[in-house]
Amino acid sequence: MGHSPSSMISRRYVVGGLAAGAMLSPAMSRAAANAQGPVEAIAFDGFPIFDPRSVGAMVKSLVPDRGEALAQAWSTKLFGYTWLYTSADRYAPFDAVADEALRFSADALALTLSAAVRERLVGAYAQLDVWPDVKPALEKLNAAGVRLAFLSNLGEDALRANMARNGIAPAFAHVLSTDRVRKFKPAPAAYAMAMKAFDLPKERIGFAAFGGWDAAGAAWFGYRTAWVNRLGVPREPIQPGPSIVAPGMAAVLALAGLT
Repeated sequence: MGHSPSSMISRRYVVGGLAAGAMLSPAMSRAAANAQGPVEAIAFDGFPIFDPRSVGAMVKSLVPDRGEALAQAWSTKLFGYTWLYTSADRYAPFDAVADEALRFSADALALTLSAAVRERLVGAYAQLDVWPDVKPALEKLNAAGVRLAFLSNLGEDALRANMARNGIAPAFAHVLSTDRVRKFKPAPAAYAMAMKAFDLPKERIGFAAFGGWDAAGAAWFGYRTAWVNRLGVPREPIQPGPSIVAPGMAAVLALAGLT
């Protein structure tokens, strides 16, 4: 949900795939991605598009003495809780799970957070900016007729708020939150939402992941997967892995055969 001190995203959340120094060449990537024919639609996790590091920055601004420790603890616990809920066949909306994880993390660090501070921190997930390479890539994908959707553990309200904030709503045909199926990724039911929304078989759908675990889950489900490895984290030995790995949206463009 990064591995640098400035990021809210823990290494545990994003581990998997290829490190930035071991990316596939564009030619190899394109051949691997398009061996089954063209990708007609691509579903995105939220964070290849939206930069979540501002959440960690807000934690540090509101809790200046222990903000870094709290940011890392919260990220790790939030990730763990989504897996706990899904593995137990239970569900709560992302904001509720994020608040539970934040309360636990604060208690574990002997910190007192008011309800107002917790609300601001959880709400920061609906106030994200896009990464710099996003808008040009979305324009290329739209121009090529590739249909796009979000497929995210974030709530639909947060996704739509971030889309409106950055002026990218027209680029996306669907906004698919795991609230619809009440199972967080990597549950197969979550990935299956894209097949229903696009009315396409999984062989014609690509998936753009931010975390290596999400790339693995989508690949296991059967999607050709681009891992947008913005943090340059190392690879887990999970097969099959993503078809394409790159530090930015070039991975998605290659998945669509546009590079």
